[in-house]
Amino acid sequence: MSSDQPMESSMSSSTSMAFRNWQMANNVESLETIYQYDAAEQQAIRAVKPWEKDPHYFKEIRIAALALLKMVMHARSGGNLEVMGLVQGKVDANTLVVVDSFALPVEGTETRVNAQAQAYEYMTTYTDSSEAVGRLHK
Repeated sequence: MSSDQPMESSMSSSTSMAFRNWQMANNVESLETIYQYDAAEQQAIRAVKPWEKDPHYFKEIRIAALALLKMVMHARSGGNLEVMGLVQGKVDANTLVVVDSFALPVEGTETRVNAQAQAYEYMTTYTDSSEAVGRLHK
């Protein structure tokens, strides 16, 4: 055994404690059920479209950590230019659940982004590929 092990143990313990404190301070919840997708339920709520009648229908949004990280990295990569991307997820009562996001290959200016045929083709290919591997969120 090396003499570094007690130090490593105390560092991982303090890191773990800091992480738990951060989770508590930010009301982080680990909910595996939120990722379950019920196609019939989603199709039914999309058919009714309650958000069209009530502009304040959605009260909360839940964003998966990886989706948020991808959004932030994409936004930062644009520098001072506009960027464009899409989010994928589902509706859960009055909550939007974002489980993934992806950047679109478009060129932006300081004030706008215009999606061309290439971006539309990319969106279609990405969503088709997601469905092909079992990621059904729209």
